[in-house]
Amino acid sequence: MMKRPFLFPLLLVLCALALSWSLAVAQEPKPTPTVDRLAPPPTVPSPTQADDGAYLYWLNCQPCHGDVGQGLTDEWREQYPMEDQYCWNSGCHGKRPYEDGFTLPDTVPAIIGANSLSRFETAGQLYAYIRTRMPYEYPGALPDTEYLAIAAFLLRENALGSGIPLTEESVYAVRLRQAAATPTVQQTATPEAATSASTGAMSLVAVWGLAGSSVFLGVIWLWRRQTR
Repeated sequence: MMKRPFLFPLLLVLCALALSWSLAVAQEPKPTPTVDRLAPPPTVPSPTQADDGAYLYWLNCQPCHGDVGQGLTDEWREQYPMEDQYCWNSGCHGKRPYEDGFTLPDTVPAIIGANSLSRFETAGQLYAYIRTRMPYEYPGALPDTEYLAIAAFLLRENALGSGIPLTEESVYAVRLRQAAATPTVQQTATPEAATSASTGAMSLVAVWGLAGSSVFLGVIWLWRRQTR
């Protein structure tokens, strides 16, 4: 039978081991969750027009323009399976595509980020462009309301506009950049004005010089008169 004097030290050792194990488990780095960049955007309880545009962007624009609007970069293509990373070499998107395919452009520009929409002065110009030119393979295939939603999403992501829902009437009044300021014309002195100013300055100097000379001569005259 174990003697009681050894029971307390044994309990202390067991408690120390348990504490060390719990601390070791707590300090183990937890794996960072992998974000699926190809997944659709999360839904919100009361979606705005821009929120609807986010889903439509994912569905129609993201494959070429990127998940954050960066364009068809090498880094973005690597998110796809290997067989889909080089569409230019495939039969559906190569130089000679299949009957139902199309040739994918070599360069797809960024549409979110600094100066990415600088070619458009108003949201109406942006709307008219994507409405007639996009999606690339089926231009003009979406309803006008969906093109407006995509335009609203792009404005929000580029911190442009006021966030007010766009309509076919109001979209053309939303400016994306300030109109160029009219340069201020500075008045340049004409030769006649410059000559006149120079002459006036010289006349003022002459007057002060004459007055100073008169005072000096007057002082000398008084001094000589008193010394006689």
